[in-house]
Amino acid sequence: MDNRIKVVVTLAIVAASFWLYHYFGTATVAVTSEPAGAQVIVDGRVRGVTPLSRLELDSGSHRLEVAHSFYQTHVEGLSLDRGDHLVRHFVLEVGDGTLSLLSNPRGAWVEVDGERLPDLTPTTLQTTAGEHTIVMGQAERRAVAQVHTLKAQQTLEVNFNLNIDPHGSLTMMTSPRNAKIEFVDKDLVYTPQMRLPIGEYTVRVSRPGYEAQTFRYTVQYGDNRHDVKLVRAFGALVVTTSPADADVQVSYVEGGRTRSKSYSTDMQLPLGALELRARAIGYRTAFRKLDLTSQGATVHFDLAAMQVQVGRVFSDALSVGGQGPELVVVPAGRFVMGNASGPPSEQPAHTVVLSQPFAVSRFEVTIGDYLKYLQDRGLALHERLDSADVTHAVAYVSHADATDYADWLSAQTGHKYRLPTEAEWEYVARAGSQQTYFFGEDPEQLCAYANVSDAATGKVYRQWQTLSCDDGLVRPGPVGTYQPNEFGVYDIYGNVAEWVADCGLPEYTLASDDGTHAYTGGSCSSHGVRGGSWDSQAIEASSSYRFSVSSANDDRGIRLLRVL
Repeated sequence: MDNRIKVVVTLAIVAASFWLYHYFGTATVAVTSEPAGAQVIVDGRVRGVTPLSRLELDSGSHRLEVAHSFYQTHVEGLSLDRGDHLVRHFVLEVGDGTLSLLSNPRGAWVEVDGERLPDLTPTTLQTTAGEHTIVMGQAERRAVAQVHTLKAQQTLEVNFNLNIDPHGSLTMMTSPRNAKIEFVDKDLVYTPQMRLPIGEYTVRVSRPGYEAQTFRYTVQYGDNRHDVKLVRAFGALVVTTSPADADVQVSYVEGGRTRSKSYSTDMQLPLGALELRARAIGYRTAFRKLDLTSQGATVHFDLAAMQVQVGRVFSDALSVGGQGPELVVVPAGRFVMGNASGPPSEQPAHTVVLSQPFAVSRFEVTIGDYLKYLQDRGLALHERLDSADVTHAVAYVSHADATDYADWLSAQTGHKYRLPTEAEWEYVARAGSQQTYFFGEDPEQLCAYANVSDAATGKVYRQWQTLSCDDGLVRPGPVGTYQPNEFGVYDIYGNVAEWVADCGLPEYTLASDDGTHAYTGGSCSSHGVRGGSWDSQAIEASSSYRFSVSSANDDRGIRLLRVL
């Protein structure tokens, strides 16, 4: 054989033997992972990174580790024979590590990836491996933010030095006091003496009805106080009414007090909440609330005429059965309340306009009327009235009793009953007269119209000062015994004094000009009674006389007003 042929054959045999040895005499492993890029470690020696398509290993046992910085290391044993060709694919699970969070000074708040931790430093957090954005901060210290890489199964210490951030306190003194203070373009809520980093801030101070102020203010180290005085802003208001001569009252709050003015076309009104009231005699009063802006406002009131029959006598049916007290319709009108030459409590005399008609008890509330209320409420009549005739005026009732009786009638009838105000009572008592009594000036004529302290009373109570006329009764008697006034109302003087809604004896300077709002300020430990009673002298039974008491007695009863 030619030597060249021998050489070729020999090389072929060697190559085949080498291939056969490596293919059948050793083993191979192919390793892939999710994610790729994991280290492949065999028997403690790094042999490459995934994907690894052919790793030659001797036959026998081996320890295979697949490790990635942010994932749990996978470990398994391999047992290989010559000629084995294994394929391994691993899905790695995200690993955990521990952050040891420290700060100088201690007690800093910590945010990890935007989430605030519940504890302050020093603290630890077990979390997933990977990159984390860590922020630490403390009051009046500059916050620090850093990105740190946490490997799986690692405990990583993170320690921040927090530098001082100079602050100052800020207090805004505003006039008016309850103005709103805001920081423009800053997520800050103002509170007096709040601490702020030193620097410049845009501040806005506002309050409805005032011109807002926006300004730059520099907070310096220490205590900062700044005074802001807002200027009142005004708007135009145009009000028209039908009928055209209706009176319009404008009310608003200024300096913590409610102020009321009669509307005029040239009046200046502050911006903010207003309440308007329009009234005209014989029409139903109307109210309107609005928020006046710098653009002004236009309001029109179309008042509804009240179609009533003045002097009509009627009563309302009760849901428990029977009828309520007999009522008479009283006209709307105006009168002068008080007495210009009387005692201080009756001054100053002033005009009151009652623009809406209403109904009033034709007689004082009788025992029979009141018994229906007591029976429905499960209450007992005062023991001193047990033997009295049911046609007599009820007595021994307190102001609270009278008010509750009115509320009961409202619920029973579906109509509004209440005690009259002092102004309403006096308007009814005068019945169009401006004299001492609705019938004139002579007190000796009282016996024809009222049960008062007269000659009959003087026979029993000899020490009393009495009238010389004789009304025939000593104590309260049947209602309607005497002559009525021009409104058809009986016993407005004498018999029993009648509770009114007002507290005590308020000064007339506090009275409302429409007479429909009772004065309820102060302690309200007493309430007014009007008209005098069976034991009253002539002056106490006049239209303008005022008196207040705090408890029930045998000379105090009830007359009610019913809203139409």
